[in-house]
Amino acid sequence: MGENKAMKRILLVDNQAHVLRVMKSSLDRNGYEVDTALSADVALGMLRENQYDVLITDNGLDKLDGQQLIDTISDQFQSRAPAMFLVTDTDDEALEQWSAELDRIECLQKPISLRYLVGRLNELFGKYEKE
Repeated sequence: MGENKAMKRILLVDNQAHVLRVMKSSLDRNGYEVDTALSADVALGMLRENQYDVLITDNGLDKLDGQQLIDTISDQFQSRAPAMFLVTDTDDEALEQWSAELDRIECLQKPISLRYLVGRLNELFGKYEKE
Protein backbone atom coordinates (compact mmCIF):
# COMPACT_ATOMS: atom_id res chain seq x y z
CA MET A 1 0.00 0.00 0.00
CA GLY A 2 2.76 2.48 -0.85
CA GLU A 3 4.81 4.30 1.74
CA ASN A 4 4.68 3.29 5.36
CA LYS A 5 6.08 6.66 6.44
CA ALA A 6 3.81 8.61 8.80
CA MET A 7 2.23 11.75 7.38
CA LYS A 8 3.63 14.99 8.72
CA ARG A 9 0.81 16.88 10.43
CA ILE A 10 0.60 20.64 10.21
CA LEU A 11 -1.82 23.05 11.88
CA LEU A 12 -2.31 26.32 9.95
CA VAL A 13 -3.78 29.27 11.85
CA ASP A 14 -4.98 32.45 10.12
CA ASN A 15 -8.10 34.58 10.50
CA GLN A 16 -8.47 34.82 6.70
CA ALA A 17 -10.12 31.75 5.18
CA HIS A 18 -8.73 32.39 1.68
CA VAL A 19 -5.15 32.42 3.01
CA LEU A 20 -5.79 29.10 4.76
CA ARG A 21 -7.22 27.58 1.54
CA VAL A 22 -4.21 28.61 -0.59
CA MET A 23 -1.62 27.47 1.95
CA LYS A 24 -3.45 24.21 2.72
CA SER A 25 -3.75 23.37 -0.98
CA SER A 26 -0.02 23.91 -1.53
CA LEU A 27 1.01 21.90 1.54
CA ASP A 28 -1.45 19.09 0.69
CA ARG A 29 0.15 18.81 -2.78
CA ASN A 30 3.55 18.48 -1.10
CA GLY A 31 2.48 15.48 0.96
CA TYR A 32 1.56 17.08 4.27
CA GLU A 33 -1.59 16.41 6.29
CA VAL A 34 -2.98 19.86 7.06
CA ASP A 35 -5.67 21.06 9.46
CA THR A 36 -6.75 24.70 9.66
CA ALA A 37 -8.03 27.03 12.37
CA LEU A 38 -9.46 30.54 11.99
CA SER A 39 -8.53 31.63 15.55
CA ALA A 40 -6.07 30.99 18.37
CA ASP A 41 -8.87 29.56 20.52
CA VAL A 42 -9.79 26.97 17.89
CA ALA A 43 -6.10 26.14 17.38
CA LEU A 44 -5.57 25.53 21.12
CA GLY A 45 -8.56 23.19 21.19
CA MET A 46 -7.22 21.27 18.19
CA LEU A 47 -3.78 21.00 19.83
CA ARG A 48 -5.39 19.48 22.92
CA GLU A 49 -7.13 16.84 20.76
CA ASN A 50 -4.39 16.07 18.22
CA GLN A 51 -0.62 15.79 17.90
CA TYR A 52 0.89 18.13 15.30
CA ASP A 53 4.47 18.22 14.04
CA VAL A 54 4.32 21.88 13.00
CA LEU A 55 2.19 24.94 13.73
CA ILE A 56 2.19 27.82 11.23
CA THR A 57 0.39 30.89 12.52
CA ASP A 58 -0.19 34.40 11.29
CA ASN A 59 0.74 37.05 13.85
CA GLY A 60 -2.31 39.19 13.07
CA LEU A 61 -4.97 37.06 14.76
CA ASP A 62 -7.91 38.41 16.74
CA LYS A 63 -7.92 38.18 20.57
CA LEU A 64 -4.61 36.30 20.96
CA ASP A 65 -2.08 37.23 18.30
CA GLY A 66 0.33 34.66 16.84
CA GLN A 67 3.09 35.50 19.30
CA GLN A 68 0.72 35.09 22.27
CA LEU A 69 -0.54 31.81 20.77
CA ILE A 70 3.02 30.48 20.52
CA ASP A 71 3.79 31.58 24.10
CA THR A 72 0.62 29.83 25.31
CA ILE A 73 1.47 26.63 23.42
CA SER A 74 5.04 26.68 24.75
CA ASP A 75 3.70 27.04 28.32
CA GLN A 76 0.83 24.55 28.10
CA PHE A 77 2.32 21.84 25.91
CA GLN A 78 6.04 22.17 26.70
CA SER A 79 7.83 19.04 25.38
CA ARG A 80 4.76 18.12 23.28
CA ALA A 81 4.77 21.52 21.53
CA PRO A 82 5.25 21.34 17.76
CA ALA A 83 7.87 23.24 15.80
CA MET A 84 6.34 26.67 15.13
CA PHE A 85 6.49 29.31 12.41
CA LEU A 86 5.20 32.84 13.02
CA VAL A 87 4.19 34.66 9.83
CA THR A 88 4.43 38.43 10.24
CA ASP A 89 4.20 41.52 8.05
CA THR A 90 6.46 43.63 10.25
CA ASP A 91 10.23 43.59 10.34
CA ASP A 92 10.42 43.75 14.12
CA GLU A 93 13.76 43.29 15.88
CA ALA A 94 12.06 42.47 19.20
CA LEU A 95 10.05 39.72 17.47
CA GLU A 96 13.17 38.29 15.87
CA GLN A 97 14.96 38.31 19.23
CA TRP A 98 11.95 36.68 20.93
CA SER A 99 11.87 33.85 18.37
CA ALA A 100 15.65 33.36 18.55
CA GLU A 101 15.41 32.78 22.31
CA LEU A 102 12.82 30.02 21.95
CA ASP A 103 13.53 26.52 20.70
CA ARG A 104 12.01 25.41 17.37
CA ILE A 105 10.41 28.76 16.53
CA GLU A 106 11.06 30.77 13.38
CA CYS A 107 9.65 34.06 12.06
CA LEU A 108 8.69 34.27 8.39
CA GLN A 109 8.14 37.63 6.65
CA LYS A 110 5.09 38.31 4.48
CA PRO A 111 4.58 37.93 1.63
CA ILE A 112 5.42 34.32 2.34
CA SER A 113 6.86 32.21 -0.44
CA LEU A 114 5.14 28.83 -0.40
CA ARG A 115 8.16 27.33 -2.17
CA TYR A 116 10.42 28.62 0.63
CA LEU A 117 8.00 27.36 3.30
CA VAL A 118 7.85 23.87 1.77
CA GLY A 119 11.67 23.86 1.58
CA ARG A 120 11.93 24.82 5.26
CA LEU A 121 9.41 22.11 6.22
CA ASN A 122 11.32 19.51 4.21
CA GLU A 123 14.57 20.58 5.95
CA LEU A 124 12.88 20.51 9.34
CA PHE A 125 11.38 17.05 8.89
CA GLY A 126 14.61 15.72 7.43
CA LYS A 127 16.49 16.99 10.47
CA TYR A 128 14.08 15.39 12.96
CA GLU A 129 14.04 12.07 11.11
CA LYS A 130 17.85 11.86 11.46
CA GLU A 131 17.82 12.55 15.22
